[in-house]
Amino acid sequence: MSRNTVIVVEDEPLVRLTSAEMFAEAGINVVEFTDGDAAMDYLRDHKGDVAAVFTDVYLQGDTDGLELAGIVSEVCPDIAVLVTSGQRAGRAERLGPSVRYVPKPWHPADVLNTMRDAVRAAA
Repeated sequence: MSRNTVIVVEDEPLVRLTSAEMFAEAGINVVEFTDGDAAMDYLRDHKGDVAAVFTDVYLQGDTDGLELAGIVSEVCPDIAVLVTSGQRAGRAERLGPSVRYVPKPWHPADVLNTMRDAVRAAA
């Protein structure tokens, strides 16, 4: 089974929509969530399809983006993770080789290039 899906986790509707459209326009399947808990539930059932997770640090629910990144990089090290925030997320760099940090505001080309690099590193 080919890994061809990016999970976008963002509680701000406009940012989530922008992110999802960016990946879709690049030919990547996208699944969107507003919180880390729902993303983890999806990942449990579909991890064979998921190439990467793109998450904000601050999310609704019990699991924030850094916790989500840590869990994914530990349990599924072959899934790349991009963490984004408008505030500095110092722990993101220490979460493993498949985790990258992209500060907001970001440019779509920067996110896509960072995602490609992260997916290669996780493979």
